[in-house]
Amino acid sequence: MKKLILPITLILSVLAVYFLTGSFQENTTHFYGIADNQEQSVSFQEPVKILEISVIEGQFVEQGMILLRAERNNLLLQKKQLNNQIEELSAQQNESKIRIDAEISVLQAQEKAELAKLDMQIAELRSKQQQNNALYKNILGHSPNTQNISNPLQRQINLLQKQRRLISRSIKTQVDSLIAKSKASEEPISIRKKQVANSLNDINRQEDELTIKADFSGRIGSISHKRGERIAAFQPILTVYGLYPKMVKGYIHENVSNDVEIGQQVWIHSLSNSNNKNVAIEGRVESLGSRIVEYPDRLKKNRLMKSWGREVNIRLPMNNPLLLGEKVQVSFSPQRPNTVEAFFKPFGEKAKTLFPNAYVGHISRDE
Repeated sequence: MKKLILPITLILSVLAVYFLTGSFQENTTHFYGIADNQEQSVSFQEPVKILEISVIEGQFVEQGMILLRAERNNLLLQKKQLNNQIEELSAQQNESKIRIDAEISVLQAQEKAELAKLDMQIAELRSKQQQNNALYKNILGHSPNTQNISNPLQRQINLLQKQRRLISRSIKTQVDSLIAKSKASEEPISIRKKQVANSLNDINRQEDELTIKADFSGRIGSISHKRGERIAAFQPILTVYGLYPKMVKGYIHENVSNDVEIGQQVWIHSLSNSNNKNVAIEGRVESLGSRIVEYPDRLKKNRLMKSWGREVNIRLPMNNPLLLGEKVQVSFSPQRPNTVEAFFKPFGEKAKTLFPNAYVGHISRDE
């Protein structure tokens, strides 16, 4: 009899491994996850000084409520430097504009004086021409042809009018040149001024980010620092927690086949709260992981052994009774799965396949 113990043990071990391996390849009706919660951890990427903390630990806050205000000394210095640059560039623009406007005014005054002088000469010549025409008419009885180019007075008038046009054209050319020169000199200043203004807008945006508001309605968790303290970069200052879990992050073992789809309805069962263990909370699959990841330690049967699976994110209804961070069971039907029966079911099915006569006999004996 003792000689049979070792072979029987070996056979049973092989059968157990065979059954167990087969059981992991079956379809699953449930899997496990952790009820997750919204959390806002307040910290900054640069060292800051806290100006004000508007909340206390445990306080309820509405979405958009101001939590704290801070400042960065380097931002204040940069803002001052940028404002000085804008003032200098604006002064350069004004100086250039005043200089060009003054030169244009001189040209326009020069044009006005020269044209007035020519107009006066033309007026004198026309007056003489009218006197001569009157004498000519008294002597000959008719007026002479004043447009005759051989007329000395008319030639002088035509020459003065031509000179007048040349002066106007010359002044206009000079004015246009000054305007073009002004635009050419102002363009690089305007470009630089725009760049500095964009940098200043970025500084203002960073200053606005130093006023922290609640991303969602919830309660204040721990507050690690006080008003007036200087905080290092990435150091948590305070946290805000949601009022109830909003998501379940579940994991389906890599050796278990399943037909989970985005948008599929599932049911969540509490594993921690005895009052809610028989309550099925409706949820909906919101996203599926695109890769296999390692299980969290809390979901491993043995923390010394690594387990891998696919993430499943499930959206929970508002005001659900689950605890924050609670371990839960996710099933594909409202009835809570019997985990013991589900575990041994593959063994029974495998045994029925391998030993149909013994299985039937066993059932008949039970009956």
